[in-house]
Amino acid sequence: MDNNKQVIKFLIDYIEEHITEGINLESLAYAVGYSQYHLHRMFTGLVGITLHQYIKRRQLTEAAKKLIFTDKQIIQIALDAGYESQQAFTLAFKSMYKQTPQKYRRKNQFNPIQLKFEVSGNLKNLKGDRIMDIEMITKEETYLVGFKANTKKGFFVIPRLWNKLHKEKSRIKNRIDLDFVVGVNDYSNNSMFKEENLAFDYYAAVEVSEPEGVALDMSVLEIPAGKYVVFIYKGKVKDSMQSVMDYIYKEWIPQSNCQLNDKARVDFIRYGEKMDEKGNSRIEVWVPIIS
Repeated sequence: MDNNKQVIKFLIDYIEEHITEGINLESLAYAVGYSQYHLHRMFTGLVGITLHQYIKRRQLTEAAKKLIFTDKQIIQIALDAGYESQQAFTLAFKSMYKQTPQKYRRKNQFNPIQLKFEVSGNLKNLKGDRIMDIEMITKEETYLVGFKANTKKGFFVIPRLWNKLHKEKSRIKNRIDLDFVVGVNDYSNNSMFKEENLAFDYYAAVEVSEPEGVALDMSVLEIPAGKYVVFIYKGKVKDSMQSVMDYIYKEWIPQSNCQLNDKARVDFIRYGEKMDEKGNSRIEVWVPIIS
């Protein structure tokens, strides 16, 4: 296929054709010839929810349609939606529709939770709003030292890590590239592909030549050598990066031929500490790729 956006279109059509079957990330990755990691990140970036969530919502929406527009028994509708029992189906349906299938059928009003996602053919180019350079860079093995936390309980942990790093970074030995600090999203936990909770480990760190005399309250992260597509722009560190990340994962990657490196399972952002007169600094978003 020419680019990743076409893969997503194919994938969504494939899900529709197999909506009554047991669909999982492994079978979908095999169908399109991509790694599970690459497919998960690309789909979530473009659609806004995980494959697991999308499939579940589509199956339950189709089940709701059958409850209203057919006389099928609920057990058969449950089986068609990929559930092994009516009880399991009822629990999932009630969780999404806030009522049992029986009550929903009696109301006789169809309310779709998840219609088929349509991939737009016209994507906005962020470069019209923000000057951005995009480079392909091969980076040698990197060592980072700093503070780490998991985002399972919420993203409030991230600014706390940064506050701690800025207070304590003078304690870190062998620091290199003194003009930058690094924020890392670590997706090494395989369960993120199967669960709705997209928690990951986050590091606020600095780059070192080698980890030496690391304090007990700090963590070390080794990032293997690899190839990256790097998005570089000028901005304020405190500003939201949502528009930048949306551009990368919803627009640039889907339209490119790049495939994410499923062995890396980290991406990171380098924040420049030198600011211009407007308070802007150099920000680099590093995304690992294999091609």
